Amino acid sequence: MTEEEWRYLASHDAHDYAALLDRWRVLIEPCSLSEHTLSDQQGVPVMALRTSTFDPAAGREESGNVYLCAGVHGDEPAGVWGLLEWAETHPERLRDLPAIILPCFNPWGLLNNRRHDEADRDLNRAFHLTEVPLIEAWRELVGDSGFRIALHLHEDYDARGVYLYELSQIDAEIGEASLLACETIIPREPRSEVDGAPFENGLLRRGLDIERVVSEELGGGYPEAIWMFLKHAKAALTFETPSEYSLWRRVRAQRQFIEAALEAAGI
Repeated sequence: MTEEEWRYLASHDAHDYAALLDRWRVLIEPCSLSEHTLSDQQGVPVMALRTSTFDPAAGREESGNVYLCAGVHGDEPAGVWGLLEWAETHPERLRDLPAIILPCFNPWGLLNNRRHDEADRDLNRAFHLTEVPLIEAWRELVGDSGFRIALHLHEDYDARGVYLYELSQIDAEIGEASLLACETIIPREPRSEVDGAPFENGLLRRGLDIERVVSEELGGGYPEAIWMFLKHAKAALTFETPSEYSLWRRVRAQRQFIEAALEAAGI
């Protein structure tokens, strides 16, 4: 363990949501962000941010908009902090990026180190459920906007390396380029099958037959990435880091993924 890694781990609380909000709010003025509250259950606000360059009227085919979301599962903190640290490291990039940002979609889960929300729902199977107030508010935020790319930051406690689900109508091999950039920090997942799905060198790429996947493999529940791909985004990438690695490495892999994916998508 390097001294830098030791200092990071010794001073970091992965589930400190108040600190997360404070650090994001420091970025609001210099990065020209607008803050929105999607929900405020029990005094725990779900923050959403939008850049001043975001184009809500852009359709999917011509859009240059970007969607960034972390913390749908509260026991997967590296994406939450990776997204924040990426923003802190690239304030000028963020200011010019037409984007919607969800720093932590499930803050109750983060605070309690729980995958599900306070109602014991897996939010990543609930994006079709308008009766869930948070999902309804999220739909109002996103509206009919199109996005060139949506990035979804996750973790997997069974994983032995980084891996990626890529849903795409874009010719560029965004997923492969992103994994190449990250494998210097954490190696790729060596398994050829993850949760029953076939992977090749840490990557599963799909563009067709998505409704069948929802029906036959996901029990009819819509994950965020699939909903975004079907309704809004030309490409939706779900990046996973292995929870057994140190938080320091996982956060750095998440940061690297965001920048590499945006670059590969031509943004």
